Amino acid sequence: MSSKSRARTEQLEFRRCLGAFPTGVTVVTYDTPDGRRGATVNSFVSVSLDPALVLVSIGAGARARTGLEGAPFAVNILGAHQSDVAVHFAGRPSDALRVPWQAEASVPRLRECAAWLECLPWRSVEAGDHTLFIGEVVAFGHDPSAAPLIFHAGVFADKQSNPPHARRPSLAERLDRRRDFEIWSDAGVTSSAVPA
Repeated sequence: MSSKSRARTEQLEFRRCLGAFPTGVTVVTYDTPDGRRGATVNSFVSVSLDPALVLVSIGAGARARTGLEGAPFAVNILGAHQSDVAVHFAGRPSDALRVPWQAEASVPRLRECAAWLECLPWRSVEAGDHTLFIGEVVAFGHDPSAAPLIFHAGVFADKQSNPPHARRPSLAERLDRRRDFEIWSDAGVTSSAVPA
């Protein structure tokens, strides 16, 4: 195996490892001279409450990378019913989808989301093969009754289902977890079972 193949394999395994962490799904929207644009992003995090700051991570090769530079943007946290919107803005647009743009918003944003945040550019930071865009939140809203769209191990999931490839840990894995719990527990060895 060449060093290039080995590096690609390691990156794929690293990506799979990161995929073990379930995330919400957002679409970051912004304006360009050619009209409203958006990109599906699951690397989104709150940074600060005072000032109110959030961060999105955009790949260096993504069109959104140049579109977001110095531009106001909105982070649209998608609801469980919006997987079609996520796929559309992830680079697989559907002619059948009518994008639910919010009329009269100061920054392009979507309707029917679980939550939204309008942001002014605060800072951008180059980080490896991505750029971290930090925005100052100037307006926001949420629907407390909306279930979020979740992405885990490369698939969308909802609160009633597990990804199709989910499996129960083996007995050996459960025993290893118990041993690790006993080693790490502040209370010392415990006789109660550790749930798998």
